[in-house]
Amino acid sequence: MPFIAYNFRAGDDLPAITVDKFGRLYLNAAMREKLGVPAGAPFKCHVAFDPDTGNIGIARPGEVNVGDEVSPATFDGKRYYASVRGFISKYGVRLGKYVYIERQNNWYAFRYSETDAPMFPEEGAAAAPRRRKKADR
Repeated sequence: MPFIAYNFRAGDDLPAITVDKFGRLYLNAAMREKLGVPAGAPFKCHVAFDPDTGNIGIARPGEVNVGDEVSPATFDGKRYYASVRGFISKYGVRLGKYVYIERQNNWYAFRYSETDAPMFPEEGAAAAPRRRKKADR
């Protein structure tokens, strides 16, 4: 059986964000391109959560009406991370990759990647399965 080499420089061409265990939010290159972020430049984005679907929203300041008291997250220009620990703990955001699904009212919406379809709570529906911890494996 011949091996098929994977090109690591190609990267993921679909816009996505990742929430990691260190309380950071990362935007991949495809998403930064969609937002028009210049390479190596820090930038700001509003971050929002939809409790009904579990989706995360990202928007550039000035493109959405959130009120003057709402501060956007600041992403560094080197690794494109923003610290979002308060956001994660307040809304119980699941860690992992979220894939881009649509743009609505200038918000870019992202769905948890392990979900096949948008999450809509239904009467009597079972909760989404949680990832097992290393100790449980």
